[in-house]
Amino acid sequence: MGTESDNLHNAEGNEKKVESTQNLESTYNKNSSKEDSIDELNSENNKEDQSVEETTIPEKDYESFSLEKLIDELKYLHNHYPVQLIGENINSIRDIFLKKFDEHETERKQKFLDEGGDELSYQPDQFLKNKFNSAYHDYKTKLNSYYKEQEQNEQNNLNKRLQIIEELKELYTTPMESISSFFKKFRDIKERWHNAGKIPKSRAGDVFRTYFHHLDNTHEFIKLNKELEELDYAHNLEQRRAIISRAEELTTEPSVQKALNELQYLHKLWKEQAEPVAEEFRESTWQEFKAITQKIHERKSELFEKIKEEQQANLEKKQAIISQLETIASAENPDHSFWQNNVKKIENLREAFFTTGRIPKETSSDTWSKFKSLLHEINNKKNTFYKDLKKIQQENLKKKNDLLEIAKANKDSEEWEVALNLYKKIQNEWKNIGHVPRKYSDKLWDEFRENCNYFFNRYKLRNNKVNEEWIENLKRKQSLLEEISSISATDKEDALAKINDYSIQWNSIGKVPRENMNINKEFNSAIKNLIKKFDIDKNIIDEIQLNIKVENYKQSKDDKKLDEDLRKMRKQIQDLGHEIVQLENNLSYFSNANQDNPLLQNTLNNIESKKTKLDELKQTYSKLVNLNLSESDSNYEDGEGISEETGEE
Repeated sequence: MGTESDNLHNAEGNEKKVESTQNLESTYNKNSSKEDSIDELNSENNKEDQSVEETTIPEKDYESFSLEKLIDELKYLHNHYPVQLIGENINSIRDIFLKKFDEHETERKQKFLDEGGDELSYQPDQFLKNKFNSAYHDYKTKLNSYYKEQEQNEQNNLNKRLQIIEELKELYTTPMESISSFFKKFRDIKERWHNAGKIPKSRAGDVFRTYFHHLDNTHEFIKLNKELEELDYAHNLEQRRAIISRAEELTTEPSVQKALNELQYLHKLWKEQAEPVAEEFRESTWQEFKAITQKIHERKSELFEKIKEEQQANLEKKQAIISQLETIASAENPDHSFWQNNVKKIENLREAFFTTGRIPKETSSDTWSKFKSLLHEINNKKNTFYKDLKKIQQENLKKKNDLLEIAKANKDSEEWEVALNLYKKIQNEWKNIGHVPRKYSDKLWDEFRENCNYFFNRYKLRNNKVNEEWIENLKRKQSLLEEISSISATDKEDALAKINDYSIQWNSIGKVPRENMNINKEFNSAIKNLIKKFDIDKNIIDEIQLNIKVENYKQSKDDKKLDEDLRKMRKQIQDLGHEIVQLENNLSYFSNANQDNPLLQNTLNNIESKKTKLDELKQTYSKLVNLNLSESDSNYEDGEGISEETGEE
């Protein structure tokens, strides 16, 4: 049994069923038309199972589905819904698949021809087509089986009903054995007729008229026998009481839809199994049943109000989804990142729209059209973007291939300065070109880097004499570092003199190979250890350390490091200045305090300490800010190999 919410979605159909029930009531009046009664009961008998009839298949935008997804959707419908209800959806999927498959084949063939293929040798891709045809064939096979089974069932039911009619005819035309056996057979016949099921429509009218003809004859036969009539009346009255009792329970049934559905069944049961009764009970029981029926019908307003509220809530949800899609569709200049971030969101919004449920009928068409139009617009924008992106990447691929050819053509050049500038230029151009198709990216980059590095390695080796000098400098510094490690001094003055002497020697030696630059850090560390060992004055230490720092910058030629350190010093100078001003302002709180006040003394000491540190920083900054690293030999930059940073992202 479905939930209350499930039942609400079928309001229109249910309203028609209720009207049908009301129409059936007229058949219980004594003067009603027998022909009308037969037609109505025949119509009821031929209705399909209600649970199947009320099955709702969610709406989906098949136009946005890929070929694979259309096949999957066909299989899903075939496996999850009654085959007789999915024809419209299957036909829609089939039409869209065939259209998209033709477009796919046209594009595939054109690409084949563009790449130099011969039209006569082109082979269509039948894999997806065959896969779809197989799934569609399974659906048609199942549908045909369903219709054959239905046809066989209806024929079997027809045979049952014809047999029941013959039994009914025999019942009143042959002598009865006993009153009890007569009524037992009569009730059994009516019960079996009630449950006999659908029959072919072409035979339904005649069969039902024949049955009611013999049913009337049976009632006439019963009237001729007073005892039979009284027993029949008593039994039918008992049936009526049971029906009325159940109808009374339906007035408090929480599910209005369930109550309406079962009431319709009770009216049918009343006609088939609770007629006739004694004259004194006929009108009273009918009026009682009719009053209860009216009471249940009055609850329709409760049902329709719930339907209205739920559909309005669903409309608001769908309008919110449409609003989000409008925001995506109206985005200006969406890039790859935009589509990557929103593709999942779009899919979730689509799914939410389809699962939200029904909305007011008057808004359904416009809402669906707007939703479908927005999805179509978004898909077109996305497809156009990636088509354009593919075109741009192909152009980038050509540009990078051109740069690769330049790198290959000049890697053995001995016009060193011209070639050096050329390679620096093409490296910068490479970085600014942008993405190429992923399948070419790594291979292209590796080949370009290999050719550039080949030239730079040759460029480095052009000055073997310089390299040899740097290696000799390294050996001298290593020797000097060993002497420093074993230095002995009699006092501070002696130690300071040796430190200065070693510093002068160290800085006069010159550059070392780049890969051995850490030896300068070892030297600085050794000097610091000596300073600590002999407890040399801080100002002297600061001066020595500053000089060493300056020399290190000159040795390293690291402009970025120097700029970063200067930036940090400026920030420290600024922060210290603010702190000193704040502390001096705080002295106003001590205007009446004694000079030996601990808090006042602490504040004054803090100010003095920060001023000292500020002066030291300013001196260091002043010396470093005027340092020009470009005056040193440019060989550290010359011949640098290409770094990974210039590669593809």
